[in-house]
Amino acid sequence: MVNKFVTFALFGFLAIFQSTLVQAEDNASGSIESLLEMNRNIEGEFRQVTYDEKGKQLQVSEGVFLLAKPNQFVWDSVTPFSQRIISDGKYITVWDVDLEQATKKPLSGAVGNSPAALLGQPAADVLPHYDVSVLGAEKFRLAPKDDQDLFQALTLSFKNKVISAMSILDTLGQTTVIEFKNVETHEGVAKENFVLDLPANVDVIVEGQ
Repeated sequence: MVNKFVTFALFGFLAIFQSTLVQAEDNASGSIESLLEMNRNIEGEFRQVTYDEKGKQLQVSEGVFLLAKPNQFVWDSVTPFSQRIISDGKYITVWDVDLEQATKKPLSGAVGNSPAALLGQPAADVLPHYDVSVLGAEKFRLAPKDDQDLFQALTLSFKNKVISAMSILDTLGQTTVIEFKNVETHEGVAKENFVLDLPANVDVIVEGQ
């Protein structure tokens, strides 16, 4: 028969441990919320690598980006193929330059609770959709609470309060790692930066209308 004192001590330990976990999760959410808000008006360069479920490298792309609140961003892939993704805050347009084709859709439907929303929308509005855990100093893991999301987990890393990397594990087991470099903050930029003037020969597909 298990000693009652040991049993009560175990329950007491579990209660304290659970309380500590809840407090840690609250602290993690508060910490990452502050960091995300600091990184809503930034620009820099990126390197994006996608791996399959076995760790084999599938694709590498590099380019530049510009983020500005609210929900405005430019994501320019320069190599190996030229692709420009622009959000003006209401619509997002994906332009495949070599294919002479562009797809435009409402931002709400295109982003939702996706990783892009983390850097575009107010952190306080987005973080409730995730379970947040701390992996290390300025490193966090976010797991979507909604099973219908397109990814299983997302890891965000910061260095000196500036975003340095993002890792996304999708539902197919593929992992995309994005490294950010030469990141700088700004006080806001002209809205013209988020207006995409497409050439006449580009075939535009409009979704969600």
